[in-house]
Amino acid sequence: MRALRYRRGFHPVTFQPLVGWPHVVQSLAIIWMTRLDTRVMRLDFGSDHFSLLAEDITPDLALRLYDALIGAAHKHEPEYRIRTMQLVKVARDGTLAVRHGGVYYPEGRFGIYDFEQDVTATAPLHHYREAA
Repeated sequence: MRALRYRRGFHPVTFQPLVGWPHVVQSLAIIWMTRLDTRVMRLDFGSDHFSLLAEDITPDLALRLYDALIGAAHKHEPEYRIRTMQLVKVARDGTLAVRHGGVYYPEGRFGIYDFEQDVTATAPLHHYREAA
């Protein structure tokens, strides 16, 4: 039996190590909080859902929002395939988030899909910076 090669990184605030699924959750947050055409040398990186957040949520808008988020995740995150997604409120002020679940493939970035794990997470759709 061979050892799995988990992706590693660091939390952007605490600098604590992130290994495996927590690193993928961080990667999804970066993908979903980056507007298209804003990264130098990677203009296609990010998500195109921001213009949808200014409108009232309707079934049609929710479908377009899901399409934008899932498309961006599947394009830029090879270790995760989303199976379910749901809009949720995470604060009294109505801040939107998405609760998503799917299959995590620790070695998906190498094209190896032998090992899989069912996972879930919740991600806010707005990025708030704390005052210094």
